[in-house]
Amino acid sequence: MERYLIPSVNHACQIFRTLANAPEGMTMHEMEVALELPRTTLFRLLRTLCNEQMLEKRGKRYFCGTDLMKLGLHIINSDRMHQLAIPHIQRLALKSGHTAHLAVPNNGSILIVEVVDSPNPLMVSKRPGVQAQLHCSAGGKVFLAFLYYDNLELILQEHPMEKHTEYTITDIDKLREELKRVEALGYAVDEREYNKDVRCLAVPVRDNRGVVVASVGVTAPAVTFPKSQIPAVAEFAKEVGITVRPVHLVEVDVIRLQSLQAGIAGSTDVLPGEPGPIP
Repeated sequence: MERYLIPSVNHACQIFRTLANAPEGMTMHEMEVALELPRTTLFRLLRTLCNEQMLEKRGKRYFCGTDLMKLGLHIINSDRMHQLAIPHIQRLALKSGHTAHLAVPNNGSILIVEVVDSPNPLMVSKRPGVQAQLHCSAGGKVFLAFLYYDNLELILQEHPMEKHTEYTITDIDKLREELKRVEALGYAVDEREYNKDVRCLAVPVRDNRGVVVASVGVTAPAVTFPKSQIPAVAEFAKEVGITVRPVHLVEVDVIRLQSLQAGIAGSTDVLPGEPGPIP
């Protein structure tokens, strides 16, 4: 299979991923070291990608370009689970008082695809496109517990457990114990493991087969999200997780098709599974 791969396309993808995780941008030399690419190859790739506006050069540093960002936003905005989830994530943020988000698994990490900021002035603000490691994020623990548990050792070999705070779990046996608790409780908590001042909670979102495909959760400063709040926030987050199940997408499309066949297309009634106004 690898003989059919195009090296230059592979290198371009590596550049995108590297710069996506470098908010301060990178110089050509920094990318040359990080990607282990020949300077002449990297130079030509960077010139081409800048010409296509996939990258942007500011001084000596390179950043993700406007067209690349537009493509990413287009993909996120065209995802119907994401669209259906927005009003429910808004409700989660309003009811919990914390920043709420929707995340999906992404190549050994989690990817935040939608964020609704907390209504409170003291908050943690995230943005779509942010990635986090699996072992020390609430959403990541959800995916490890319900999606990747049988392949945990392989996942951790490819994505080692980095220590971010004194609370970060870096021992695989302790992580297994934590994931068993996640499975039993139905939700995961990042207990100041990624940032010592931040507490997060996440619950799984399942498709119509029961497979976990996303997570919804909240993020807040630990001082405004005490441990005593966790059970109540978890229960409401679980309700939201069930509400945004992708099965609704199938149900809506089937009902629309039936309506068209019956000659009643154009009805303004809210269909089952479609989001209504936030109460």
